[in-house]
Amino acid sequence: MFGRFVASALVTMFGLSTFTASAKDPQTIGELHPPVEASMGEQKITVFFLKNNLKNQVTEVHVPYAEIFYAPANTAKPTLNYVWKVESEQIASVFFFERKSPGKVGKSMYVLMKSKESTSGFEGVAYWTMELPLIKRGDQLSLAFFSGDPPDPVLQYCRDGRDLENETDVVCPYKDTASIKKRLASLDEKAVEGHKP
Repeated sequence: MFGRFVASALVTMFGLSTFTASAKDPQTIGELHPPVEASMGEQKITVFFLKNNLKNQVTEVHVPYAEIFYAPANTAKPTLNYVWKVESEQIASVFFFERKSPGKVGKSMYVLMKSKESTSGFEGVAYWTMELPLIKRGDQLSLAFFSGDPPDPVLQYCRDGRDLENETDVVCPYKDTASIKKRLASLDEKAVEGHKP
């Protein structure tokens, strides 16, 4: 059902030619993570994490593991809107956090991604956290990715596993929703305090 909806929406949006599919044809679009509902006030959107199952079969161009789309909820004419790509093989969690500090006020959706890493020097998992702000204009709610915003460096490429060269364990302190929310709250509180007269 989900795959048919997405395929139909993509065909409608981009004018892709239709073709007859048999039961033996591979499913080219799947889910990297179940859909998530995001809301601000009465406005709601449904966020989809669409996995490209043909990634390993395409060599001529770069294909991300998945891409993020959203569709407005409770509307007569739903549209599928592109947000950004996911360069990780797994999404560990999706959560929301609302900032209160000046210049950063607003609600965002956070995507915690993880990928296995196996090299001559490290064996384990690497974690990344991506922030996608929710934007409300009138009665319209959207989800966006701002490439110009510098991400929190400690939430990028956080490794958890074994350092093979030094024979030591490496622990990522930000590999779950609770630890990341705690850091976000701490940074937001410091920013609020720093702006008080």
